[in-house]
Amino acid sequence: MNGNIKGVSVIICCFNSADKIEKTLSYLASQIKQEGIQYEIILVDNNCTDATVQKALACWEFLGKPFPLYVTVQSVSGLTYARQKGIAAANYEYLILCDDDNWLSDNYLQKVYAIFETIPNVALAGGVGEAVFENEKFTPPEWFQKIQGFGYAVGDEGRKTGYTCAVYGAGMCIRKSVFEKLIGDKLSFILSDRNGKFLSSGGDTEICIIIEKAGYKIFFDTSLRFKHFITADRLQWGYYLQLRRSFGIATAYLQAYSSNSVVNTPSTVRFAKQAIQYWFLITRHIHFFLFPFFFKTASCASFVQQLSLKKTMLLKKNKIETLAEKINQLFNHL
Repeated sequence: MNGNIKGVSVIICCFNSADKIEKTLSYLASQIKQEGIQYEIILVDNNCTDATVQKALACWEFLGKPFPLYVTVQSVSGLTYARQKGIAAANYEYLILCDDDNWLSDNYLQKVYAIFETIPNVALAGGVGEAVFENEKFTPPEWFQKIQGFGYAVGDEGRKTGYTCAVYGAGMCIRKSVFEKLIGDKLSFILSDRNGKFLSSGGDTEICIIIEKAGYKIFFDTSLRFKHFITADRLQWGYYLQLRRSFGIATAYLQAYSSNSVVNTPSTVRFAKQAIQYWFLITRHIHFFLFPFFFKTASCASFVQQLSLKKTMLLKKNKIETLAEKINQLFNHL
């Protein structure tokens, strides 16, 4: 397969997506066609134990197979590994990471092609998500409004169309040749991202960091839009706090990429500072620490994430330092 062929490959990574995949595919089937632009879907089976693949194939057949859909299997659990498998299987140069609950607007593929064709220095692009729920009459909890959807890949977060430092993993668009140049024998991801029902995170942020650190541009386009289907179980406060804890853990490991301070500061000094900061954070917000379910606010969620970050930096400092040294060496030779 040749990733330099002009066209768009949509990569959908699935773990037990049977209840969501048909709607996602129906939006893809409605994409605006443009003469000379080829499309395809790469569906990655990441250890599904339900009828995801069978439903996807039957649905695509029913929709008239407007362009090819291929299925590939990634037996190693984790969204990062599934994405890599899908990228390797893709035939085309322009890639879209479409989650199984993302409903892309009908001009999404067309716009992604145009972005990469007209802005050659862009290696990564992304757009704006809109939250949709299981029931049209469903009202999300008050705290969801207060956090403005943070953590759910919705909204523009105050950004305008132009260069940026990060985009959502949902609907993320990648120039395949750049990805393959950076990710391979020389450089590998340090985060596995989502793993089954385990809320690990950060894989999208890691892609952005690597792309930017290697000197490429990231582009945000407010006209690039998708709907993000959010089930009721993901709008429980306990779920959200666990999601923010996972953000904290991921952020701690990603410190290895901004490694000058990590590598150059003496280990004992750094450990002492981090320990003091950890306990100071708890004492300042003891009410959030003891009763997080009583405070459904952005401040409480932010505290949970920061505490998780500082705890991980303390417990995994040796591993993070080792990763920082390795990453430094690798980027020095890119």
